[in-house]
Amino acid sequence: MILNLDWLKERRISDRRSFSASLESKDHGLHYRAVIRYRWWLNPDSPAPRPLAPDEMARHLLREELTRVARTYRLLDRAAAADAMNSALGQELSDHEQRIRVVGHVRIRVPKPTREAALRRAAEEEFLRSAHARETVELDLLLDRLADPVLGPVWWVSRYADLQFATGDPTQKVKSVLGAFEELQKTLHAARIDQTSNEKLLVRRKIEEVFNVIEDKESLSLALQIMNRTLDHLGMHRPEVGQVGESGSVRNAQAGPPLT
Repeated sequence: MILNLDWLKERRISDRRSFSASLESKDHGLHYRAVIRYRWWLNPDSPAPRPLAPDEMARHLLREELTRVARTYRLLDRAAAADAMNSALGQELSDHEQRIRVVGHVRIRVPKPTREAALRRAAEEEFLRSAHARETVELDLLLDRLADPVLGPVWWVSRYADLQFATGDPTQKVKSVLGAFEELQKTLHAARIDQTSNEKLLVRRKIEEVFNVIEDKESLSLALQIMNRTLDHLGMHRPEVGQVGESGSVRNAQAGPPLT
């Protein structure tokens, strides 16, 4: 009878429980202010001993779960963060030994000074993104100019014209500048070849993965026909593909080992 009274007392008190917490958002250093209402109950089926401080344990479980969710949302995404938090609290929380179960509901707000700080940070990030995008465009245009076989050397010489013709022999300086430009173009050309090779290797591996999972010969032949028609439609060069081997491998009609 005493145990039943204790359980009813705990249940009645826990139903009225609430506490406040500061939850850090995805924006490092900026926090939500949260008010959490909750209730908990002991699990009679747990073989573990009854917790000595069940209410403190319940608050600890709630803080951990809310902190985990809050860190995945930007501070200005308050509504989405609140939905995700309440969705998480709608599921029963429990400790590792299943001694206690907790459910709750949270209301969050963003204080005005914190919101202003978040807006300033967002504006600074947008400025940096815009500057980065502009720099990327400028570098792409510069790369096109350097790769141009006619305009590239002319632009390069023009860039260093003052240095070339101020003093000394212009002929030697032009040779030096053009030699530097030639070395730069070699580096850029090698980088493009490496990038293209990596892309071709990736495509080849993906194609081999597709062919390896097709065991039926008829399905494999159909897949090859579809691939070839797609390449023809795109106007891309493709090697002639022969027949499917007895083991289900694909052999080129001209030469070379099977893909599988």
